[in-house]
Amino acid sequence: MKSLFDRSRGFVRWGPWFQHLMVACLCAPLLQAQAAMPVQERSSIAVSICTDPASYRSALDRIVQAVVGTSSDDAAWGKTFLERLQAVALICREQGAPVFKVDHGLVDAATLEPVTETVDELPMVPTLVLARLLKTSQAEIELFSPDVLVRRTAAQRMSQAYAQINEPLVRLALSKAADPEVMATLELALAKRSLASESVEVRVQAIRAMGNAPSESTRTLLQKYQEDRPDMSPGERTVLTQSLSQINRALEVGKAASIIFSGLSYAGVLLITALGLSIVFGLLGVINLAHGEFIMIGAYATFVIEKWLQAYAPGWFDAYVFVAIPFAFVVCALIGILLEMTIIRHLYKRPLETLLATWAVSIALIKLVQILFGSQNVEFITPSFLQGGVQLYPGFFVTWNRVFAIALGLVIFAAAYGLIRQTRFGLLIRATTQRRDTARALGIPAPSIDRLAFGLGSGLAGLAGVVLTQIASVNPSMGTSFVIDAFMVVVLGGAGSLVGTAVSSLILGEVNQLIEPFHGAVAAKVAVLLLIVLIIQRRPQGLFALKTRG
Repeated sequence: MKSLFDRSRGFVRWGPWFQHLMVACLCAPLLQAQAAMPVQERSSIAVSICTDPASYRSALDRIVQAVVGTSSDDAAWGKTFLERLQAVALICREQGAPVFKVDHGLVDAATLEPVTETVDELPMVPTLVLARLLKTSQAEIELFSPDVLVRRTAAQRMSQAYAQINEPLVRLALSKAADPEVMATLELALAKRSLASESVEVRVQAIRAMGNAPSESTRTLLQKYQEDRPDMSPGERTVLTQSLSQINRALEVGKAASIIFSGLSYAGVLLITALGLSIVFGLLGVINLAHGEFIMIGAYATFVIEKWLQAYAPGWFDAYVFVAIPFAFVVCALIGILLEMTIIRHLYKRPLETLLATWAVSIALIKLVQILFGSQNVEFITPSFLQGGVQLYPGFFVTWNRVFAIALGLVIFAAAYGLIRQTRFGLLIRATTQRRDTARALGIPAPSIDRLAFGLGSGLAGLAGVVLTQIASVNPSMGTSFVIDAFMVVVLGGAGSLVGTAVSSLILGEVNQLIEPFHGAVAAKVAVLLLIVLIIQRRPQGLFALKTRG
């Protein structure tokens, strides 16, 4: 965003020179070398905080000026004052100067010298107004922090509390800012504040500046400004209309991008949850209703790893997701192999019995987890590298946990595809699936291949549980909501086709997220189901049916 001064018609010829001159004039009291603040003034500030709510703003402005000024004594005193005030440690006395309560007793609020006399009064509890002003003052101080992330957060606070900011101080911070994001945010805060100016020209330039910083907050602010000023001049109304149109266009583009990204992230979740089922159902022909419970077991395996690292290796805590990936895969694969050895292998080519048996297994696994971990949601601490995100465009915010889900889904898909299509184990699975009798005649141990393939599918389901810990609620019943979607993905893509699973995940994810924001989750599910029915009518074997020899 260009500077507000650079966009002014009256000042455009003078350019940056005039801007720096204005900043110097406005901030002269802050820029000049200062002697230590007199004790009487410090005492007066403390007394005004205690007795006069109307002077809160001016008193805090003076404290902030002391903190960011050139006097180290004043800076130390100002920081202590704000810290003690926020800690509810300022004691206002009827007789005598205010004092601070500290760990070792009491100190004078003006000199910070120890106070030996007895004080009976209780500390002052800041009002809501004072507490809000304290947050603004703290943000003003943080504008001068050496940490750019702290400065960005403080600038965001200035933009939110634009009506309370100390304009000369903000302009001083803007003149010293080197980070483009901080500069843009502070200029936007000043533009918002300028909407209340008596000068039409200043208001017009503020409206233009806000039009160049599209967001929901700027649109709401300009719409309210339009309602509150029905008598504005035609020129001002024209600029306001242009800025609102510019903001609306940018937000529509951002909304479209956000829907596409949400569809990709949902497709990533569908892909991970359906990969294992594509192997179990598509290659082995087993209708495994307990597939969702393997997802749930993978999530709880991640929970166990999280708690173990938190207790025994806190330095590695942020890596618990990566540690949980092999652990969850192995645990779910072993349980899957055990299930295949004890139940599934007796039910091949008996779909109804398989369905009932796996349904019973599903209930048993849910009850077992409820006994071990309880029925409530378990809480996960998001690793620091997955917290937050980045705004790529107005209205389009990308969160790191969703990016992680998409990336891990692609990595798992690539690994599974390479294993099935490029390795001897994958060749044996495909041979056993497509021509079982011929494979056995050639010496391929079909029962062992079935067992390992079922374990592979179960392990992939466990990996889906690892990812879902960062973006979904984890409880014993969580798998039920994902297994139906996973079956729809596999049926649409074609049983046993990993490429079909990937394509159908993308289609269903995008369709679901395209409809849900406008018509709700139920309508989105109905639309997805109708889409699957229409496609299956034309292609009963799915989009990418496996070709087998007769």
